[in-house]
Amino acid sequence: MNIKKKMTAEISLCILLLCFAILATLTAFLNIYLFFAALTLSLVAALLLFIRSASIRAVLSKIIGEGFGSVNTENKSSYKTMNIPILITDSSRNVLWYNDSFKQKIVGVDTENIFLEDICMTIENFNVVSSMSPGGVEYEIKQRNYTVFTAASVSNSETLYISYFIDDTEKTRNSIEFLKTRPSILLLLLDNLDEIESDMKASDSAIILADVNRVLENFINQTNGILTRISTKQYIAIIEEQHIEKIIDDRFKVLDNIRSVTTGALPITLSIGVGRGANTIYENHILARQALDMALGRGGDQAALKTRSGYVFYGGTSREIEKRNRIRSRVIATSLLELFKDHTTILIMGHKITDLDSLGSAIGLLRIAKIAGVPGYIVYDSKTSLSTLMYEQYIKESNDRVRFISPHVAHEYIDTKTLVVVVDCHTYNMLDKPELLESAASIVVIDHHRRMVGYIEDTVLFYHEPYASSCSEMISELLEHLESSENKPTKMEAETMLAGIMLDSKDFSVRTGVRTFDAASYLRNLGADTVVAKSFFAISMNEYLYKAGLVSNAVEYKGCAITITDFLPEHMRVVVPQTADDLLNIEGIKASIVAVKTNGTYFISARSYGTYNVQLIMEKMGGGGHQTTAGAQIEDVDDDTIKSMIYYAIDKYIEENVR
Repeated sequence: MNIKKKMTAEISLCILLLCFAILATLTAFLNIYLFFAALTLSLVAALLLFIRSASIRAVLSKIIGEGFGSVNTENKSSYKTMNIPILITDSSRNVLWYNDSFKQKIVGVDTENIFLEDICMTIENFNVVSSMSPGGVEYEIKQRNYTVFTAASVSNSETLYISYFIDDTEKTRNSIEFLKTRPSILLLLLDNLDEIESDMKASDSAIILADVNRVLENFINQTNGILTRISTKQYIAIIEEQHIEKIIDDRFKVLDNIRSVTTGALPITLSIGVGRGANTIYENHILARQALDMALGRGGDQAALKTRSGYVFYGGTSREIEKRNRIRSRVIATSLLELFKDHTTILIMGHKITDLDSLGSAIGLLRIAKIAGVPGYIVYDSKTSLSTLMYEQYIKESNDRVRFISPHVAHEYIDTKTLVVVVDCHTYNMLDKPELLESAASIVVIDHHRRMVGYIEDTVLFYHEPYASSCSEMISELLEHLESSENKPTKMEAETMLAGIMLDSKDFSVRTGVRTFDAASYLRNLGADTVVAKSFFAISMNEYLYKAGLVSNAVEYKGCAITITDFLPEHMRVVVPQTADDLLNIEGIKASIVAVKTNGTYFISARSYGTYNVQLIMEKMGGGGHQTTAGAQIEDVDDDTIKSMIYYAIDKYIEENVR
């Protein structure tokens, strides 16, 4: 090993002493004065060398107990022969001494000595100061794992460091093996098996289940885990952590394999909840149940992975399958009416920047409060609303302005018997006045958006239907079960809910199922006029011109039409979602994204017809929504930054989901 020696004080003094000795010899024949001067300098250099060496010898004697001074002879070689590698360095990282074990295990018996060399030439990135910490520092040396502990010794102003190398190779390997074999829990649920089997012969159903079981068995056979069927459509699997990593790398390919099972017109889908990283199997099972609930709340056909640090999602690219069973809505309607009757005041609150669906469903809930005989109020901010025409028309016909209260005074209506109902939203950060939830006696959430991380918890009722076209559709179903001949929704109330359905279904063109048309039919029977409902969508000439400008400034990026502007008057925000809708009419466009800045915040609306899942795109920007309708709000960024964020979100979505 050819290693360049590091210059030290001892080497320098030795060289200087040799030079002075040669100089004294040469000058002895030339000038007696020069001879004595050179001789004096040689003696001074020799003295300094002696003092330096004596200092180092004294410190080493004190540390390692070898024969300097009065150290006990029996302990002289204890450090030298100790089985633990020991190293002594100075403050410049120079190697001053090491024992036989260090030579054998670290340096190598066939390697020349490394005295006076920089220790980093032998052990890369070695740091004596860091290894002085109570826990030491771990190093991998010659495929062995060592924990190094260092102590400092100061004597005669000389600081030396003695380092002990503890071989932790077996412990490290056992620790790695332990982590690799930790059990993770997977809960697997066939989302739409009931819908597929409803019109199918028992023999055909058995064939489908056999194919599904074969796919799941092939999935589990790639690991050393176990799979057990715990009900007609639910399974539980226990898989080691090392195999979970491989499944994640494949992005849960089993979701695609299940979808490829031949079932007829309706593909079968699978949802998976994964619990990992907890201390016990029981805790992992709880995490898996929470993850499965989240996957189902986001529309199914995906895997949700829950750890202590949060959620990670895979899949979720297909359209939701409508659930045709309306029994749940009847049960929810009865429960909701009883909750209303148990409270003295009902506060109904939607999301920020109220749209037609949020306001329409809130007005529908106001009718349920009247059926229950309990005063209800809608928390409504007229300054940020996108549904001003609907609000003004409702007030004009109902003469019920008192039922609308500003978010700034809503806390005055809260007492120990107040029920707060959140509609068309299920996360705190999207609410007009989230502080109201802290003071409410009880909380109810009614929403159709796919579930997001950070959803409202501690609710007495969480009615969540990601298969519904709109929240107004859900409220219409509830009213159908609760109305009576003496107390039913008015024509105006029906038109507000119909407008909400028309908004979120884009005039019944997307996210529309049988129940959507049933709800619309019910509202029409109440007298709702589609022309009146459509009139709530009208915009002014100035708003139309702003919308035309946004459309004309759009650019195409990987199948997405994108418009970004750093200024839009606050009263013009109604044109943002409408611009996103209009951009979808451009040939070749799979999704549209419109980002406008108002009062320092970028408001983003994203739309698609289902080819791209804009919910997944917006989630990468901290937002969410549905596969076809989503949005986000970004504060304190400039035009270039928001553009980069949108492009990055599109790139990641295509990379992860588009094949």
